[in-house]
Amino acid sequence: MSKIDSSIKNLSVSDFKIDLSNPNDINCKVRTEQETRSNLLRHAKMVGCEKEMTILLNKYDSLLKKCTNDKERDDISKLGIYEIYKLLGGGGELYVNGQLVAKES
Repeated sequence: MSKIDSSIKNLSVSDFKIDLSNPNDINCKVRTEQETRSNLLRHAKMVGCEKEMTILLNKYDSLLKKCTNDKERDDISKLGIYEIYKLLGGGGELYVNGQLVAKES
């Protein structure tokens, strides 16, 4: 094992501090819908709410398929994102497309 490998192995979660007010700590890469869903489901499985996440995703897929108005589609998307945010624990501020949707302390 190299010196770098042993250093990485000894790191703990508390060693990684992310300051969301610092633009250098935020990843600006836009993920595809498939990657996003996969990550959400993986995280939901880790916290024990995979079934609820699947139900939420299916619910909003169905609502968005029936929607014909762009404004309504945006509002449905925000509501879906908010429900996912709450399911995964919430906390802090939730912005969607640069607009504050939820703020909790």
